[in-house]
Amino acid sequence: MSIGKTPPRKEPRWFTTNPQDIVWVSIADMGRSGVFISDSSEYLTAESVKRFNVRIVPSGTALLSFKLTVGRVSIANGAMTTNEAIAHFKTSDVTATEYLYCYLKEFNYQALGSTSSIATAVNSKTIKTMPFIMPDDITMGKFHKVVAPLFEKMRVNLEETTDLVTLRDNILPRLMSGELSITDHDSNNVIERKFFYE
Repeated sequence: MSIGKTPPRKEPRWFTTNPQDIVWVSIADMGRSGVFISDSSEYLTAESVKRFNVRIVPSGTALLSFKLTVGRVSIANGAMTTNEAIAHFKTSDVTATEYLYCYLKEFNYQALGSTSSIATAVNSKTIKTMPFIMPDDITMGKFHKVVAPLFEKMRVNLEETTDLVTLRDNILPRLMSGELSITDHDSNNVIERKFFYE
């Protein structure tokens, strides 16, 4: 398990809004994602990741928010970084990823705190010592066989949705400006809509 990091906010040059830079996940980003997360609202420059030793999380890592908003869980879809309010749970056993996600999603985080506010009771030390109940290899293998195709379908759907959003964001402004137009062609009573560049 590891924890993310935030470069100094007083030095804005370490942060960008360019998707070509390194994804830097926040709790808010996790709140907008589903089972898998592949993008963020802010990004880090390669220089900031190197200079401040921000850990790069490999694809397939389970992410858990544990500060302020406790218990948001996502699986990294691609390499990324996170802020310090997010813990990373990695395993060398690829058949355990789905189980790890489900375990973290259903874990009783209230049991970790001894105060009335779980948001302030849980910290990185608490997370590092939280108990894990793991099934035997045979049970894990059976679970993985059943749920892995479902998780893969969700991951593929996320990527397809992202591609469609990108396509929409590229085409819509061009349609609105008149750079791109849509015309109807009636061929054998079938209406075909085609894009034409002006």
